[in-house]
Amino acid sequence: MNLRRTIAVVFSAALSAAVLVTPVGAQPVQTGATTTYQINARHDGSLVDTAVGAPPLSQKWSRDLGGNVSYPIVAGGRVFATVASSDGYGTVLHAIDAATGENAWEPVDLGGSSWWSALAYGGGRLYAQDYDGVLTAFNPATGAKIWTAALPGQSSFTSPPTFAGGVVYTGGAGSGGTLYAVDAANGAVLWTQSVANGNHSSPAVTANGVYVSYACQQTYAFDPKSGNPIWHHRTGCSGGGGRTPVLADGGVWIRDGGMTPSVLNTTDGQARGTYEASGRSPAPAFDGRQGYFVDEGVLQERHSRTLATRWKFEGDGRISTAPIVVNGYVYVGSRTGRLWALNGATGQSVWSTDVGAPINEPDEHNASEPLTGLGAGGGLVVVPATHLLVAYGQ
Repeated sequence: MNLRRTIAVVFSAALSAAVLVTPVGAQPVQTGATTTYQINARHDGSLVDTAVGAPPLSQKWSRDLGGNVSYPIVAGGRVFATVASSDGYGTVLHAIDAATGENAWEPVDLGGSSWWSALAYGGGRLYAQDYDGVLTAFNPATGAKIWTAALPGQSSFTSPPTFAGGVVYTGGAGSGGTLYAVDAANGAVLWTQSVANGNHSSPAVTANGVYVSYACQQTYAFDPKSGNPIWHHRTGCSGGGGRTPVLADGGVWIRDGGMTPSVLNTTDGQARGTYEASGRSPAPAFDGRQGYFVDEGVLQERHSRTLATRWKFEGDGRISTAPIVVNGYVYVGSRTGRLWALNGATGQSVWSTDVGAPINEPDEHNASEPLTGLGAGGGLVVVPATHLLVAYGQ
């Protein structure tokens, strides 16, 4: 098995997670928790959790939440997700005990003028954002509201928030676009920056940069503390929409519906290469220099530097999810409701199961439902499958 290089683990009680000490130049690995879309602030889909055993896994619980389910937050012994309301516009926040599958606290109506909302976790708080730009911090243990902020200047919010370094980063659109940095302690807006349209791009964040990517691969890097621009990758067109960038192996991996997916240098925004895939393919995941890409219903592995394909897994030909990598195993789901675990080094399927409902692809183009995706942490792999939320573990 080709696992992420790791030399130390330090556990954090608040998150049941920590930062791994890694070799110089390597990205730190998210451990033990899913804190935003595609596991972590880099959106690289990679997680090490010693409590998640090697597959096969068994179903621990399944909940029918009554509407299309978002990607989960898995942290602090709980699983959080938002669900499209069955009674008019808006979404509902659910908090579930990770061990039992029962409610940890009563569902909270988030409101909003669309069925979109998204979550992030960090600094001992859970953050929920609705389509209208209302960002709320909750006590994850009790569900009590800590603060609520209405983000100014925009009317359409479809970029999932990201927590990093005491700050919540998110984007909004309506009149141009705006990237926001919000103080996670009190909801105060620390800085804003104008961007091209501001839709559907969850900020990818490291200590050195905040990265967002919009229509026509208009991609930006900003200083996380000051908001000062670092670089802007310009192309010959513009438009509405965007897609979440992924940070891996010194690259910003970007996609757009009308262009060939590209890799940019994190340092200067210069193009490092392109790879063959539909611009509408979901976000790739990475384990070191092994990249995992879903396109046209098929999963394939590519080397992050040569971009050479070393294996493919077709499954049932309807693989739909953005992949995640947990302890060297790649998890993907299908529109038919099938979930697979594959050996990340060889592509060999080591386990599969029927979750009980179709597993939808992440919709990074519309605001008609919460953005969905796989999650893991606390000994579980958690799968949103249309209206179901299903947890697997040892």
